[in-house]
Amino acid sequence: MSNFGGFFDGDTVAIPMPGDAPKEIPRIILHSADGKFKLEIPESRVNFFRYRKDDDVEIDISQILDLSSRVLKEYKDCTHSIIGRLALVVVKFLENENPGFTLARHFCKEKWITELFNRPDNFEIHSHKHYTLDGFNINSWVRCKTGRLTKDNKPIILVTQDINTLAEDLKKKDFSLEQVRTFLAIAYKEQEHILRKYFPEEE
Repeated sequence: MSNFGGFFDGDTVAIPMPGDAPKEIPRIILHSADGKFKLEIPESRVNFFRYRKDDDVEIDISQILDLSSRVLKEYKDCTHSIIGRLALVVVKFLENENPGFTLARHFCKEKWITELFNRPDNFEIHSHKHYTLDGFNINSWVRCKTGRLTKDNKPIILVTQDINTLAEDLKKKDFSLEQVRTFLAIAYKEQEHILRKYFPEEE
């Protein structure tokens, strides 16, 4: 990982695992010293995280897409693994004094607001679609829910978007690194498009 020392310059955790341990449990975890980057390497997958911190004016999406592709290339070269499944998950939040009612009012008809959802402490809406996106067969998940910030317990609206290729295609695919880069770019663009539909700017 010397090629990525500028990013993963924090603690490295190596966890010895028995042979029968679930393959989804990370064996190696790398961190950046500023807490913005984390890389988990279980036996069956690679998880790359970018966390937003207080000093971030905005997150450079192109940097994330490039770095994740480079990490995956190094991993593939070292392990000779196949890449059978891809996913991009984006989590965003907005502080809101009454997130349950705000979400209910946004998504529900007025009669349901009056009769059922006039004072919800918590509210959640969860949607899943399966379709083809620029040649990739994908699941597209959107979850909008109430939550609270860990640092100061302020109420928030939390939106999680997950676009992933199909689990049933896992053993049939071996995505090239170019396909990985293409998927990440179009998946992020699709998520932005979906988010604007869920929360139009005029509202």
